[in-house]
Amino acid sequence: MSDFRLQPANTLIVGMTGSGKTTFVNQYLLNDEVVACRFLFDDLNRMWPRLRLTPCYTLKDLEASLGTRWSVFQPMRAFGGDTKAAFRWWCQWVFHCATRGPGKKLVVVPELWRHCTEDSIPQELALLAQAGRELNVELVLDTQRPEALNPSITGQSTELVCFRLMSHEALRAVEKLWRDCGVVCTRERVASLPLGSFLAWNRLSGGSLSGRVF
Repeated sequence: MSDFRLQPANTLIVGMTGSGKTTFVNQYLLNDEVVACRFLFDDLNRMWPRLRLTPCYTLKDLEASLGTRWSVFQPMRAFGGDTKAAFRWWCQWVFHCATRGPGKKLVVVPELWRHCTEDSIPQELALLAQAGRELNVELVLDTQRPEALNPSITGQSTELVCFRLMSHEALRAVEKLWRDCGVVCTRERVASLPLGSFLAWNRLSGGSLSGRVF
């Protein structure tokens, strides 16, 4: 539908491992739309090899990457495996970068459930989700565990993209997300989605979309 997208948006992508989430995000990032910069937190090394990008390991690397409009942070060298500290630092750095100039900034975090819980969320991530919109920051977040997400994330998400889910807890959580969007989408329908297929809904425009990424 032509009115599916409204700007700025926070996109939440849910689905089991292998269902198509990462492929969807990569295709999203590679569209022709002009973006000031794309910021990726890729400690799992899932995105930069597929996108053929050079990961950044230091602040110097990150600052230099801004000129390319692609900034991929791999934190293992600088933070010695402390992913939580690395993620909070990176969120703060991205927010400061967003204040430097105009244009859309895409912020991508794979498997978001590793960085927040239903009851807690890093303050730096909450700032990106809530205040970042005024700076034209658009979050693109994916997870295989929607039941573990904080309401600060689900409440700020304007677009929901759903791939196949199988676990009882995940299906129950995503059914509630659909219901909060005002959409009837049963657990059975989500569980029976073919791998690579998705259903999507925009909370602001009311637009719906379905498709395949493979």
